[in-house]
Amino acid sequence: MKKGELRAAISRGYREIAELTGDRCGPDKCPDMAHKAYRCCDQLHCQMTIEHAHKEWGIRLPTTGHQFPLMGPSGCTALPHLRPWCTLHQCQIQASGTTKDREWDRKYFRLRNRVVRLEQQLAEL
Repeated sequence: MKKGELRAAISRGYREIAELTGDRCGPDKCPDMAHKAYRCCDQLHCQMTIEHAHKEWGIRLPTTGHQFPLMGPSGCTALPHLRPWCTLHQCQIQASGTTKDREWDRKYFRLRNRVVRLEQQLAEL
């Protein structure tokens, strides 16, 4: 696979994972109303995303002026592939390695493993 094809596949994979976890991690499922952000959001993650987007994708992300620099009115303003650690995060998976929903977990780990393999292929180019 060529570099552009790998990047497109990686982007699609992260978008699929974000859609999957969105059902379990949306603002109605994990809100922190004091910050209007998810409990797992952090200024450090925003900074890591800003640096990753620039270094790996050549994209300069605008900040929002929020306490979390990438937080907009509807959540994070960065696309899923630009914030891989956030996109892959799911609180139950992080805490215990499972959501106790075997079918959902299987789908999550299949997508996650596919994206990791694609990123390894990209790194080898």
